Order: sequence, then structure tokens, then C-alpha cells
Amino acid sequence: MVHAAFKSRETFFRTQNYRSKDEMKTARLIINIVIMLCLVVSCQKGGTKITPATHMAANCSQSAVQKAIDSAASGDTVSVPSGNCTWSSTVIIPAEENIILKGAGIDSTVITGGTVNMSGSSRITGFTFINGLIQVDADGWRVDNCKFYNASKWNDGVFVRGQRENQHPTGLVDHCFFYNSRVLVAGWMGLTAHALWFQPLNLGMGNAVVYVEDCTFIGTVHSNAIDANYGGRYVFRYNTVTDTYIEAHSVQGYNRAARSWEIYNNTFNQVSRGMWVPMFLRGGTGVVFNNTLTGAWTDSGIALDNVRDCESRDTSGKCDGSSPWDGNQAGGTGYPCRDQIGRGTDANLWTAFNRYPPQTLDPAYAWNNKHNGADVPFFQHNNCANHIQPGRDYYNNTVKPGYVPYTYPHPLAGVTPVDIRPSSK
Repeated sequence: MVHAAFKSRETFFRTQNYRSKDEMKTARLIINIVIMLCLVVSCQKGGTKITPATHMAANCSQSAVQKAIDSAASGDTVSVPSGNCTWSSTVIIPAEENIILKGAGIDSTVITGGTVNMSGSSRITGFTFINGLIQVDADGWRVDNCKFYNASKWNDGVFVRGQRENQHPTGLVDHCFFYNSRVLVAGWMGLTAHALWFQPLNLGMGNAVVYVEDCTFIGTVHSNAIDANYGGRYVFRYNTVTDTYIEAHSVQGYNRAARSWEIYNNTFNQVSRGMWVPMFLRGGTGVVFNNTLTGAWTDSGIALDNVRDCESRDTSGKCDGSSPWDGNQAGGTGYPCRDQIGRGTDANLWTAFNRYPPQTLDPAYAWNNKHNGADVPFFQHNNCANHIQPGRDYYNNTVKPGYVPYTYPHPLAGVTPVDIRPSSK
């Protein structure tokens, strides 16, 4: 009807006999105003909002926050005032409500024991979560300027838990503070994540990846800052890590290993805890470069490992030539192990009727990682890395050919506050 109105307007002008050009201009102006008013009314009747709204939660309680979310539409902001609240149930942000859930700031809006379930392209910012968790399965989401605090035990802070078939969650965690807390990336919890291992790798391309950047991680108990499995992919960059480390898992039974990792421009500090290594990588492939280590690490290298080199795991068994999960090349005693360091895309989709696809060779690369001026290389962890060999599965002091890091800061970040220093508790 809108298009017809514009067409009929021109027909109308051609059929009228105006006494002057001024009369014609006045008529045109009146009709244009009428058409614009019709458009506004049409938009309002159709339920389309012109300006996003802000909904104020009455307080920081779970019920008040959920009520404000339920009243919001996509594009709106839900603002939560300062206060200290304990949640006994989960706050849910549905996929159809891509909103901004905004607290009053770190250590101003403090939630204890709470969980936020986010399944859309929403943003959560400005909260402290004590023994709390954000669980997300979506694309284009963002968690920023939040604090995740656990006093004496280790807990997930952001759990990226893929549950949509064949689809890896994508989003950004930035300018957050983690104390005895971590980011866990599970690519697809359904079945064994075979579909994710059949998809192209595309390191540096920015797609099908969880980004963690400009964050601070502190550990006082045994913990890691980030981990991945079930085909999980992450980029960990421009972070500061103190008395904890980062990890990626190998095949742990029936599930698949971490798919890829890109780790660069981070600082790893060993201050008050006896730490073994800054990075413990056990599956998949990727790049590690431009990282700086300080302090007295037990071993300042980047440990490579494959659990099934040392022990049998459920249906996948042991990588010794006896399991159909593995490549079992002649004389290789199982090599290549399924999803081991340096393995890339499956040749075909693993299905019930076409199992155990061969995998491409896609070596891992490390370069320009330093500890007190000395190189920080990949190394094989004891007897649990017999199938992982230099010059084949990984390369030290070598830039990965053709690799280009993704845009920094991440496009989802926009303009963010620089000062994220929270109090110590």
C-alpha cells in the first residue's frame, strides 16, 4: 500500500489544474505529510518499535530481573540497579529477546549463586557474580565488564554450551575479571560433535569461534582460565593470567576433542602458586604466539599431550593400533590418534553408517613466546605424547604460513571502558 500511495500521488498531480507553482508545492507538501503519518501509524499497528526502550528492574532479585526481561523486546535494555541479591533460580533470556542486560557495574550489582541462561544475540554487562554462572548457546552474543568470583573453590564463570545441532556458538567475552573461575567452551554437546570436526577450520577468520580478550584471570586453587572439548574452538588474546593456566582437551571417551585454539598476546604470571606450565594443549590444532611469561614456572614450555596415548578411554579405547577411532598407519602403532595435536578436518561426516573418517594433517605452530628472554616452545608431555612429533604434528619458532589474526578489538566490543579493576573480593 505504501508503494501504491507514492504512485497514485504522481498520477494525482498530473490530473490537477493548478493556478500557480506555489499551489502545486503546497499540495505536494500536504500529501507527503499525510503519507508519512500513514507510515508511522502502519509501523505502530504492526508492532515495530522505532526506538529501543529501557526497562528498569525494581531491584536485583531474580524475580524482578526476570519480570523486566519478560517485558522487553528485541533491542531493548534491561537495567538492574545496584544491590546484593541471592538467586535460587535461573534468569532466562530467550532467543527472540536480543537485549542488553545491564547492571550498575562491577561490585555494584552483586549476584550470589545465580545463573543467567542466554540463547540469543544478547549482551550481559556490569555485574559481579559470586559462585555464579552465565550459560550461553547463541551467535553474536557478548559478556563484558563482569566479575566472576569464587572464594575458595573453582567454578565455571561463562559456560559456552552448544546445543544446536551442527552449530558452534559464536560470541565474545571481554573486559571481565575471573577469580577462581574460567570460560568453558563445549562446541556441541549433542552426540559427539562429529559435525563440528567436518566443518572447515579457517583459523583467523572470525567465524564459529568464541573470543576471550582483554580479561584478567587469577587462581588461588587448582583451576584453568579456559578449556574446550566437544569440538570447541576459542581465541584467547590480550589477557592477563596469574597463577592459573589454559587448556584444551583431547578425546575423553566417546566425545570429540577441542577443535582449535588461537592463543596470542597474553601475559602469564606465576606469583604465589607453584605452577607447572602456562598452557596444556591436548587436542586439535592452532597457533600460539607473542605470549609473555613472568615468574618461576616449573616448566615454561607449552605442554602437548594425548590422554589415549597413556590409557584406554571408554568406546575410543587406547591409541595403540587396536582402536578403529584412529588412523592406524602401517608401523605407526595407532598414528594418527583421533583428534590429536596437529589433526585437522575430517574427510567426511562421521555417521552411524560411515564412521571413523580419516583426518587431514594440520600442524600446530608456536613462535615468539618468551620467558625472561628465552623461547617458550611446544614440548611433549612424558609418555602421553608419543604420537605427537616435531616437524610433522607441530613446529616451534615457525610462523604458520598464511595465518592472519582476526580483527582486534573484536567488532562486537565497540567502545568499552578501559578500567575494569574490581575490588579483591
